[in-house]
Amino acid sequence: MSGDFFRPGHSFLHRFDPRAKLLLLVPLFICFFLPVPPLVLAPFAAALVIVIATALGPRELLPPLEAMAPVLVFICLLTPPFHRGGTDVLTLFGIVLLTSDGARETLILLLRFLGVTFGFFAVVRTVSLDDLVLSLRWFGLPYAFCLVVIVTLRTMPSLASTWHNVLDAHRLRAGPPATRGRKKIVDTYLPVLTSLLIEAVKGIPVLAMALESRGFGRRNPRTVYAVLKQGRRLVVDMAVCMLLGFLFISPALVRW
Repeated sequence: MSGDFFRPGHSFLHRFDPRAKLLLLVPLFICFFLPVPPLVLAPFAAALVIVIATALGPRELLPPLEAMAPVLVFICLLTPPFHRGGTDVLTLFGIVLLTSDGARETLILLLRFLGVTFGFFAVVRTVSLDDLVLSLRWFGLPYAFCLVVIVTLRTMPSLASTWHNVLDAHRLRAGPPATRGRKKIVDTYLPVLTSLLIEAVKGIPVLAMALESRGFGRRNPRTVYAVLKQGRRLVVDMAVCMLLGFLFISPALVRW
C-alpha cells in the first residue's frame, strides 16, 4: 500500500484547488464525448499535452501513453474495418484497408481516449490522495465510495511495483534461459504470477486493518484532522474553472 500516483511539486497545476480540478473534469469529459469532428477535439487534447508538459515535464507524458498503448493499437486496427464509407485512402492488392470515414472515426476515438486519459492523469498526478478524498467528500459523495477510490489508486501502483520487484528477483535467481518459445514464456512468468498472487494474499490483513482504522462500515459521524483551504483562493479557482468549462463546451456545442 505504499504506491501512489501523486507527484509532489509547486507548479501552477499543483497550486490549483483540487475541488476546482475535479469539477473541471466534467465539462472536459463531456466535450470529448460529444459527436464532434476531430478539428474540435484536437485542440483540447493538444492543450492537455501542453499543460502536463509545462507543469510536470515532458517525461510525464510517457506513463499514460505506455499504459494506453495496447488500447490505442486496437483502435487503429479494429476501427477502420467497421467504417467503410467515404473515399478510399489505403488499398492493398485491390482490398480497401482504410477509407476516409474509417480514418475519421479512428482519429476521433484516439483523441477521445487520449483526452480522457491525460485529463484524469493531470488530476491524480497533482492531487494528493488525502486532498482527493476530502474533495470528493466536499461534493457530497459517500465515504464508502471515497474509500474505494483511495484504495484503488494506492493498490494499482503498489501491485505494479511488486510485479517489477518480483520479476527482478526471479531473474537474479533463474540464470540463463534453458528453453525457448512459448515454454520459455510460461516458465518465466508463471512463477512471477504465483509470487505476485502470494504477496497480494499476504496484503489482505494489512488492507483489512487499514479499512478498520479508517472506520469503514461504521455509522457514527466521522471526524477529520485535515481540511481543505477556504476563502478567496477557492473562489478564484472555481471562477477560473467555470470559465474554462465554458470554453470547453461552447465550441463543441456550436459545431454539434
